[in-house]
Parts: sequence; structure tokens; C-alpha cells
Amino acid sequence: MIQLICPPYNAAVDTVDPPLNLLVLGAALLEAGYGVCLTDLALLYSGTSHFDAAALAGIARLIIGKPSRVLGFTAMCGNYSIALRIAEECKRLDPDRIIILGGPHASFVAAETLTHFPAIDYIVAGEGELTLPELIAVLESGHPLSEVEGICYREEGTIRTNPPRPILRNLDDTPFPAFHLIEDIEAYFSTPESRFFPVEAGRGCPFNCSFCSTSTFFSRKYRTKSPARIIAEMRYVRDRWGITHFSLTHDNFTVNQKFVRQFCRELLDCSEPFTWSCSSRTDHVNIELFEVMMQAGCNGVFFGIESGSQPIQQVIGKKLDLNQAYELLRELHRLGLSCTASFITGFPEETTEDLNQTLDMIVRLLSIGIADVQLHQLSLFPGTQLFDAAKGSLVLDEQFWSTNDMNSDFQLSGIEKNWIASYPQIFSNYYSLRSVDTHTLHRIRKLYYPLARSFFRTLYYLNHLAAVPYTRTIDYVSARLDMHETMLPEAELALILDELVQGLVPETGRVLKDFLSYERAVMELMQQDTAPQDTTAMKPVKVMQPHYSIPALKLHSPLPAELELAEGHEDWILLVLESAPALEGRRRYVRVMSMDPLSIAIIQQMEDGSDFRTVVHNLALENPFAASEQDRQEWISRVYDHFHTHELLTS
Repeated sequence: MIQLICPPYNAAVDTVDPPLNLLVLGAALLEAGYGVCLTDLALLYSGTSHFDAAALAGIARLIIGKPSRVLGFTAMCGNYSIALRIAEECKRLDPDRIIILGGPHASFVAAETLTHFPAIDYIVAGEGELTLPELIAVLESGHPLSEVEGICYREEGTIRTNPPRPILRNLDDTPFPAFHLIEDIEAYFSTPESRFFPVEAGRGCPFNCSFCSTSTFFSRKYRTKSPARIIAEMRYVRDRWGITHFSLTHDNFTVNQKFVRQFCRELLDCSEPFTWSCSSRTDHVNIELFEVMMQAGCNGVFFGIESGSQPIQQVIGKKLDLNQAYELLRELHRLGLSCTASFITGFPEETTEDLNQTLDMIVRLLSIGIADVQLHQLSLFPGTQLFDAAKGSLVLDEQFWSTNDMNSDFQLSGIEKNWIASYPQIFSNYYSLRSVDTHTLHRIRKLYYPLARSFFRTLYYLNHLAAVPYTRTIDYVSARLDMHETMLPEAELALILDELVQGLVPETGRVLKDFLSYERAVMELMQQDTAPQDTTAMKPVKVMQPHYSIPALKLHSPLPAELELAEGHEDWILLVLESAPALEGRRRYVRVMSMDPLSIAIIQQMEDGSDFRTVVHNLALENPFAASEQDRQEWISRVYDHFHTHELLTS
């Protein structure tokens, strides 16, 4: 029996998905005639951020308790150290167990890992479907290990690395993943919306970005399974578990437009109710292709933009046209496609101006409604051009351990910290570059999301109207905050931004005050509970009296907006929290309108605790134009009609 093991990773950082890579390897082992079992520690320890010695011993006993002579671990950079610690504990409990490690990270640091971690017996480098069964067959037969391509091992005290195994050319020749190894699929889903399954569409990216190890791992060879094979796997999952939403795993699914169109045609022809997401680039594609994809069920696409600076795009080898990328994302959002845009800071050539350009693009994407805009700090992965060029100038920055997404999986123990400090080539993703201002990057990484998510207009116009760059705003805010707090309260951020705005020259300060007041009102509305059921109760609302005309400010327009700063002191603005049906649950949004003084007066009295009926009745009694009860009732009726017309009551 061969036990395939997925080490823990923190679900507070990443969702726990079924371990597709181990299901693929399990299928290859089963086809070769071996018994296989799966131990998904990521699922079993979901949300656990710290593992002491007792916890690790318990995990090892769980693994050793299964009758498996061979333990096969996979690991990513973020959980590489915890995988090694578990492997060491397993070897301590049972020295006769054979421990094999695989995955991209292990592949690039294979010799170094075997040199410093004797608990690991063998490392499978590269794609493992052929290598792992062949390695186990050789171990059982006693044939020379030198016959197995793609492994690293010890022989008579020497670390030996065999020639690499050629990549698989035809992915349709691989067996179906061993889906049946998953005992409880529902354990992976916390909500109905999270009920999706990863299906491998292909491997390899032909591009040559300097920070990426994935393209190197797959030899920059773009390959796909056939559309029929992908759809067959989707059908299998649907028939087994009733799942109809899929994440198609491929680093760059849309490289071959002809293949994508064929896949979409076959999906449409078979009339399956599948929805799916994928990864893409913003170049080498067009709107018409995405329209075809959406017709075939695509409802989400991940785009790695990486930098908002055109010079940095060239330096890192991404070479995207940023204007074209922005326009594509804006049009896709208009079409209703859910887009994720991902950025990275910390490239060695990156200047403060480059950083500000990246933050500016993030803010503009948020303004057009892109819901998921990510910002990561550069990780130096083994196997990348950046690592090869900079491995002599790595700096261990302990703060980087907790601010970088790739490293924030766990609270590191003293043992792991010592490993990281001792073996920079193995754990390079915990290091930064000597030339990089890591303190600024930490502040940006900590503050960008809460600031940009709730106050992107204020940030944008601080930069473009008041000449206060994003980095300076972040420095100002961070100097007034306890940056050690896990969560930064938005209300406190708003107060600090207000302090910054107060220090601007009067005209610029007034317009920034309007934007900040609007965004604070939206933020406070979004935090309110759902509307009460009383049919005459007000929906959650906020009242504003801005300095400038709201139509001129174009509060709901994508940035940048041409500002015609018309004075508007007499204007009252009302923000109303609404909800609308959406594909998944309900979507909350804020409606904005100009409002007459009488309605504002009614709402302000209600904010003091009075109910709608009482307020309107009292105002009717005070109304000098209502000389009779009939006049008062007619006036009350007009007020009710007015509030219903503007959809301000719950029903």
C-alpha cells in the first residue's frame, strides 16, 4: 500500500481544495497495480495555524497507523517546512518507512533537501505519473536506481540526480484521476457556493516571466487534454457527486484560441449545465473569445497582471500592454464575467513611481467593479530567473514571513525558523532582496486592501488632484496605526484619512472631503443589518450634504472622472442600501439620489429613533397648509406615495 499525503496549509489563507495532484498520481499507481490510500492533512487540520511537537507527533501516528510501506508527500513552498517536519517524525516512529517527496518546489531543491534532511529518501522531480510507479517497481525489484529518470536519491553517502524525465506529450494517455480516493467530498465545501471541483485541462505556459517557476517546471511546453477528455472528467464528477461547477487547472488556458473554441463548441453541443473558471492573460485574447467562453459556461477568469508599470512589465518578461489590459477587464466586467486581477510588488528594479503606478491601476480596477484585485509580495522561488540572478543577495526578513501570502500558512516554530535561516536556497521564498525597501512593501501589503477596498476614490483623487502619492498616503496612515493589529478597522482608517484631507488646501480639501464622506457612508451602510420587515420601515440609509454637486462628481463612474467642481451646498444626497437577486445568494449595493429637504427632515427624525408613521403624523399636525383632517390625510398620503415612488421603504 502506498499512502499519498497532502500536508496541512492554513485555510485562513487559502481554501482547502481536493488534492487533484495526488488523485492523478494515485490513478497512475493504481494502473500500475499498487494499492493506494489518501491522507489529506490540509482538510483534517483546516484552519490550524500552529503545530507544536505534540500535534506533529499525533499527525505522524495517524500516518504510521495506516498499513503503507511507502509514504508519498507533496508540498508547496508555503508548507514545505511542515511537510519536512512531519516526514521527520514519521521516520522517527518507523525508520523502515520509505519517504518520497515531490512537487515543483522539491524538484528545484532536490539535492539540497536530501543533503540536509535525511528523513527524505527519494525526491521525484518533474511530472510524476511515470516516475513514481517506476521508482517503486525498482525499489521492489532491487534493480539499479540509475535506471529511473527524474529522481534524486542517496547512494553510498552521495547525492545523485538522474537525468530528467521527458514531459508527457499526450495528456489523454494519463488515466482518469482516482476520484474515489476521496472519502467525503462534502467536507471540502463550507457553503453551496464553494461547491466546485478542480479538473486538469492541461499543463505548461510558453511564456518566460522572470519570477515564475511553473513554466520552467513544465519546460515551457503548452499542452492540453482534448475537449472530449476534459468534458468526460467533468461528467464523472457530476455523476459521482452532483457537482457542476469546475475550476479548470491550467496556468494559461487561453494560449491556444483554436483549442478553447473547440472546447466551448463541444460543451455547447453536449448541453451540459456546467460552469467553469480558468486562468488567462490579457494579451493574445479578445472580447469575442470570452463571449464564446461565457456562452459555454465560463463565469470566472484569473488574470496575472503583476505590475501597473509599463517599464516593469518589460523587465520581468510579462510584457503586457497595460492600457489594453485595463480596457479588456472593464469590458469583461460589463459583460458580467467575474474577473480576478493579481499584482506583485517587490521586483528589484521597482521604483517608488513604479509602485504608485501599480497601486493606481489597482484603484482604477476597483472603481470599475472588479471584485477581486489581489496584491502579493514577490517570492523568490527556486527555478526562476530572478532567483538565479539574485541568490547571492538574499536577505532574511522575519516580517516577510507573515506578510507574504506564500509564507503566511503557519506560525513558524523555532526549528523551522532555524532551517530557514540555515538553508536559504531551500527556503528562498522566505527571503527578500537587499535592494528592496521591504518596510514600504510591508506597509503597502498590510494597508492596500482595507484602504483601496473602501476608499479607492479618496486614494485616487489624493494622488491625482492633491499630488499625494499612494505610497505617501500609506506612510501617513501607517504612522498613526498599530501595524501589529491583525485586522485594521475601516472606521479608524477613515478618521486618519479625514485628518490627511483636513490638511489640504481648501478647494482640494473640500472635494476630497466629499469623496471621503461618500465612501464612509457607503462603508457604514454595508455594515448594517438587513432591512426590518415592517412595511413602513426605512431601508438602511445615510444622508449627505456635499460641498460640490454630486452629478458633477460622478460618484458612481469608473475612475478617472472629469471633475467639474460645481458648488452644490443646497443639494441633499441620500444613500440607500439595496439588495438584488444574484446567481449566488443576494448582492448588496448602494443606490444614490438627490433628495428634497422635507424627505431629509423625515429621515433625520427617524435616525433619532422615531418610526415613519409617527414622524409623518406629527409633521402633518405642524403643517400650516393642512387646515382640516382631510387635508392632513391627503398630505400624509402624498408623503407615503413619495417615499414609495423613491423606493425608500422596505416594501
